[in-house]
Amino acid sequence: MKKKELNHELSLIAFISLLSVLICSLLLTSIWVHIGAINVKQAVGGQALESSEKKPTLWAKMQTQGNIVFQLEEAPGVKKNIRVFEVQGRDGGVNKEAVYTHLTTLVKLLPNLQTALVKPNAETFYEDIIVLMDQFKKVGLVDLGVSPL
Repeated sequence: MKKKELNHELSLIAFISLLSVLICSLLLTSIWVHIGAINVKQAVGGQALESSEKKPTLWAKMQTQGNIVFQLEEAPGVKKNIRVFEVQGRDGGVNKEAVYTHLTTLVKLLPNLQTALVKPNAETFYEDIIVLMDQFKKVGLVDLGVSPL
């Protein structure tokens, strides 16, 4: 009767290759997470009403087909046609150029405007919210928030 060989040679090359690929992908994704982050604070409900001073706030109510209704609150002395303004969407999405034009007009009229809140509806695409928040960042609005449905 012949005895079985107990010493087997294991090929570790495939395991080492897999491990090196996983380490590389982990390093790359950790960099992407850091670069792709947006600093968004809670803009509504985080402080007592008496302690907060009245700052102008811009609400962006997203509707179907990329239409956005901008509503300015706590901004006395601003004309009614600027206080509530609707930007029509383009190709079923957000019209970036028209939004940017309206936002630059608002920032010129109200230099202390820093808070913008996005109120999406149930049919709003996530990409449209991100595009709108990018436009807010371009004009210098730093306190951004997204209102829950």
